[in-house]
Amino acid sequence: MHAFNATVPAYILDKNYYFLDWNAAFDLLIAGPLGLQRTYSHAGEFLAALSNAAAVFERSKRIFATGSEPLVDAEALVFQSKRYGTIEFHKLATQTADNNARLAAWTVCLNISQADHADKIWEDVTRRLKEELHWARYAISYDKLLLNFDDYGSLVTMMVDKLRTCNHCIDLGAGTGNGTLKLLQARPDRKVCAIEANHAMLQRLIDKVATAEADASRDYFGRLTPLHEDILRLDEVKVLASGSFDGAMLMNVLYTLDDPEKCLRETYELLRPGGVLVLSTPHSETDVDKLFERMRESLQTKGLYESLRSNYEDARRRHEDMMDRIHRDTRAAIRSCVEQAGFQIRDWKASYVDSVVIVEAVKL
Repeated sequence: MHAFNATVPAYILDKNYYFLDWNAAFDLLIAGPLGLQRTYSHAGEFLAALSNAAAVFERSKRIFATGSEPLVDAEALVFQSKRYGTIEFHKLATQTADNNARLAAWTVCLNISQADHADKIWEDVTRRLKEELHWARYAISYDKLLLNFDDYGSLVTMMVDKLRTCNHCIDLGAGTGNGTLKLLQARPDRKVCAIEANHAMLQRLIDKVATAEADASRDYFGRLTPLHEDILRLDEVKVLASGSFDGAMLMNVLYTLDDPEKCLRETYELLRPGGVLVLSTPHSETDVDKLFERMRESLQTKGLYESLRSNYEDARRRHEDMMDRIHRDTRAAIRSCVEQAGFQIRDWKASYVDSVVIVEAVKL
């Protein structure tokens, strides 16, 4: 989706008009509110929700008759949003051809021509894009540091070890894939579903697994299902069935969520009885200065600090921007959140330079 102007709601359809992907603006205005799913949702679900759906469908019968699809198509779409009122779009769709010059996909942009609450739209889109770019840049800077930080490696190993009996795991908010890759490497028979909402992070995860697969001559992708989805909408992901997994991991994710209780409740539903949840998360007493000082000392000992100084400073700034989030939840609140979701906590400890708690819980 990088080819799109990120501020314009945009999406890609396959030749059968199923959604392949969309950008953050489309997710905010359309996909999220309608509960659309990549791969599984047809464009017709979106069109049926339009205020001018009847006219759009009647036009489609004429314009998109089999074998006579236009190379470029433009039309007006009107969508009634609960949050933004009436939104009028000028749709511009263009064909994408395969190597044999046949229709392979459609690239569609929805230019907003009018909206009842345009100011609110741009305020929300701006905030959403800032979040997307924050995590995309965070993925690059912080990942370079983490992979050279032994305390982080110990955290990943400790969490994966707690899932050692689990054959089918889900890594929620998988980020750049450090936990996902460790889960795959730990057991040759384990299947892993990795869910990540940020496109840049998910792509880094896929690239990382591909490199590891080639280096080790192992089949990781045969056991991996990467999903570009929001973990606050797990109940809407059609490919995820209740009781599908016996292990779930949320590594340093819970504090980033607006509704951690919802995520944990839905995670509970995805686990079968006896399923294990392991999560790590910062808390109100997390000492970020101590964590970064330890990281700096570790990098200096390895002779890497100067080469990674810009990444270190960038990651430090991004942590400062997230300080309210990092310190949002007390230990008691975290414990309550896990238990209210239905889990029974069976282990609780501090780790990662005492900056996070690790919680191991079970679905009875």
